[in-house]
Amino acid sequence: MTDTPAARKRRFRLWLTISELVGVLALVIAGLNFWDSHRERVHDARREAAADHAASARYAFVMTSQMEADGARLALQSVDPAQAIQSERYLFPRVVLDHAMEVSAAKPQIDLDWIQPGLRAEVARARKTGASGNGEATLPVGVTATYVQDGELRTDQSIYRLGYAWRARLLGGPRLALQGVSLIRRSVRGDLRTAVEAEWRRGDQG
Repeated sequence: MTDTPAARKRRFRLWLTISELVGVLALVIAGLNFWDSHRERVHDARREAAADHAASARYAFVMTSQMEADGARLALQSVDPAQAIQSERYLFPRVVLDHAMEVSAAKPQIDLDWIQPGLRAEVARARKTGASGNGEATLPVGVTATYVQDGELRTDQSIYRLGYAWRARLLGGPRLALQGVSLIRRSVRGDLRTAVEAEWRRGDQG
């Protein structure tokens, strides 16, 4: 059988078509491999993020308070009983108290005596602007807590809202009482004093 130019041309076109098909198939396989690899990376990233979130939630430090002595102090404790508080440091707005207060694990608490002069000044200012003889307000307080959980020493910086009330009296100034704390923001990064002052300026004092 004679190998004519037309036959050679047909074979060349056939091989060219086969080569193109092989190239396209290679591209499809490469694309599928890339997609499978991308999907695996996304899955791993989501799995790691979920693990980090679960760990963060597990070690989240949040406090509750209990009024004592008719509002003269607030006893504080962690929501999670597995977290053993070692010490706590409190930062109030400078206009209320210009230095930090520190307490040991024996009795984490906030005492009205610490901030009573500053609160009285704030109440007097509020009454000058038209507040009644009785009232309620809040102020931010930054808490740096050192605690032990699962045998490890951990530290948390959070900002809480401290509620207080005043009642007019016939003699002397208004009677002040602490009411409780509620969480504003936990795991605060950076300078806690700066964050507390920023919350105060935003008007969280009531």
